[in-house]
Amino acid sequence: MVALRLPVLRDPPVDHADVGAWVEALGEATWIVLSGADDRRCRVITTLLHGNEPSGVLALHRWLAERPRPRTRLAVLVANVEAALTPPHFTHRSVPGGHDLNRCFRPPHEGTGGALARAIVEDLQAWAPECVIDLHNTSGNGPSFAVATQRDPRLERLAGQFCERLIVTDFRLGSLMELPLLVPGLARCPMLTLECGGALQPEALAVAGRVYRRLAEWAELSELGANPDLDILVHPLRVELRPGVSIAYAREPQPGVDVTLWARIDEHNHGLTLPDTFLGWLGAGGLAGLQACDARGRDRLPELLCERQGRLYPRGPMRLFMATTNVEIARSDCLFYIVPL
Repeated sequence: MVALRLPVLRDPPVDHADVGAWVEALGEATWIVLSGADDRRCRVITTLLHGNEPSGVLALHRWLAERPRPRTRLAVLVANVEAALTPPHFTHRSVPGGHDLNRCFRPPHEGTGGALARAIVEDLQAWAPECVIDLHNTSGNGPSFAVATQRDPRLERLAGQFCERLIVTDFRLGSLMELPLLVPGLARCPMLTLECGGALQPEALAVAGRVYRRLAEWAELSELGANPDLDILVHPLRVELRPGVSIAYAREPQPGVDVTLWARIDEHNHGLTLPDTFLGWLGAGGLAGLQACDARGRDRLPELLCERQGRLYPRGPMRLFMATTNVEIARSDCLFYIVPL
């Protein structure tokens, strides 16, 4: 198989007022590389790994119009252009019928998504970056937070510049932020995912914009101070549907549906979720339609959630985040994440 090579645009002008037209002009996954005052060093931002998470590319388009001059070389990847341009624009997580690109970074890199992931890995090895921040939108409304695969003071300082919550996960799903665990040449590179907030939230665009500006402005990453308000949560659990289980989001239970979650369950992405918090309704199968396996494959759902008179509640206090109200994401990915307290 011939290795895929991604196009590189160096110090490009922004010649489209509309971000959609600009992404159409890119046409495919593309590196935008800005020269820095010190081009011996490089920092990397990736965005649009999911085509329905546009805040990162919207902020990039706006920021490039300012003709910035970074302290170091700054390489920005606009990744899943094909998914983003599938009509209606910026509504498809992946190319219809294709794989989730942010699950393709683990070998053997099969299919179109795997080939693109492998090309991204090869380019990252060539850039040898000081850090990588992967910009995403949350699948429901909520505050920004960062995700990393390990406890590391460098990651904690970096995350604390943009948000007040860091999730340290032991799930290995094939995401880009796992590359330091998979690729020896990237083992010492701090990589984190930054969930900027919901795709339609104005604050998400502001968070993404701060990432571009600050990575361009900082002289030395080692000089970043710690954020004393950073809340670090370890080893979240993913609540998922079992195969064949149906789901809906509504303000009342839906006939014939196995799980009906509250229409605004994403409101619980903020703050503490207590045992009396109503989450939804369960059909005749009860909790049997859900699972929450940890990284070792053990189903921890009975420790997390319970059924009371056909309704779904937390078993104890918890932090709930990434709760979505999108049926397709709930089916293909997960309903929400939980960290029990």
